Amino acid sequence: MHLIEGHILRRVHGNAVLVPPPEKDIGFNGMIAVNHTGEFVCKMLSEETDTESLAAALAKEYEIEEDRAKADIEVFLSELRSLNMLEE
Repeated sequence: MHLIEGHILRRVHGNAVLVPPPEKDIGFNGMIAVNHTGEFVCKMLSEETDTESLAAALAKEYEIEEDRAKADIEVFLSELRSLNMLEE
């Protein structure tokens, strides 16, 4: 899985935002503000990856248990799916 092609992940006034590509009709117009963890995951989702790899990287980066990281990843991915921001 990965973020839809052409997405934009930028910092605006110190905050990370994820913007869908304007040429894609995904049913969502706007920006998604993400925290540091969300930004980390979005950067990983810029390339093809899977849930297990995301959870392992998140656990290592933030020094948390991999099970907790996986649960958090699933919630975040669910949100991205609901906004049609993922290609699987």
